[in-house]
Amino acid sequence: MNLDNLRYFVRVVEANSFTAAAERLGTQKSTLSRRISQLEDELGIRLLQRTTRKLHLTPDGEELFERCRPLICQLEDARHRLSVNQPEPQGRLKLTMPTELALAMLDNVMASFMHQYPRIQMEVELTSRVIDMVEEGVDIAIRVGVLEDSSLIAQPVAQIARGLYAAPEYLRKSPPLQSPHDLQRHRYLGLLQRSDPLHFDNWDQSHSLQIETPLRTNSLNFVRYMARRGFGIARLPCFFAQPLVDSGELEAVLQPYPIPSIALTALYPSRQHLNPKTRLFLDHLHAELRQHPWASDALIQLPGAQVP
Repeated sequence: MNLDNLRYFVRVVEANSFTAAAERLGTQKSTLSRRISQLEDELGIRLLQRTTRKLHLTPDGEELFERCRPLICQLEDARHRLSVNQPEPQGRLKLTMPTELALAMLDNVMASFMHQYPRIQMEVELTSRVIDMVEEGVDIAIRVGVLEDSSLIAQPVAQIARGLYAAPEYLRKSPPLQSPHDLQRHRYLGLLQRSDPLHFDNWDQSHSLQIETPLRTNSLNFVRYMARRGFGIARLPCFFAQPLVDSGELEAVLQPYPIPSIALTALYPSRQHLNPKTRLFLDHLHAELRQHPWASDALIQLPGAQVP
């Protein structure tokens, strides 16, 4: 039995799509279809029923998949571990992360990784939208905040400190801010997200705050810009606000009541066959974040990872 044909079969079934599997494997959809047809001819059985929209396993195909998937994963893991030791890793690595994260936090991480591994071709989509990583062939998604439940592997990376900030002009014209209760007489500039309520340490928040929110947006840059223009109070990552604090354009408020930090998380499709480029990037991310003042408690710990 041709092991490559069997591997292609397993990956197509996992992706539930010839197109997505071809993207992840770096080959053509027609090649996958031909190789699986060869496997069916070799075994003398039908493995997949193909329709225009979906793939359906036959009973024989389902049994072959269940029996062979663990073996293919073990073989690929062995191959990947050996390839990590090769002098020049190469191939495609596809990432996705929020725009602000890439521009303000991870630019040096990306640049140093590309310098260290010049033969790895990086594809980086800057977005916060929920994506199907398997369907779109994404190796790593970097996300901030509360994550939805999914079958993806979620690896905590770091905690990012946050605070409340406002322009001096806004604060001069507004009521005093001495405790979180005072926020009810202020305007709060928020983000469009499902679950990230405004909480404080060192304060008994027994009831929810009713704060006027004249603006909600999906852009952290826009929130910072509007706070800088004096339209209200914004919750921002401390590193993101600090340049404007240094220039006098923003001031930190309610500092005796710290805001809980927010999690930075790396998502990837499977722990069983983590490819070497993914492992290299996550190790590199951990090493770089350990030196970052904004990313306290860098947390990445991968099975078999070489963490400096």
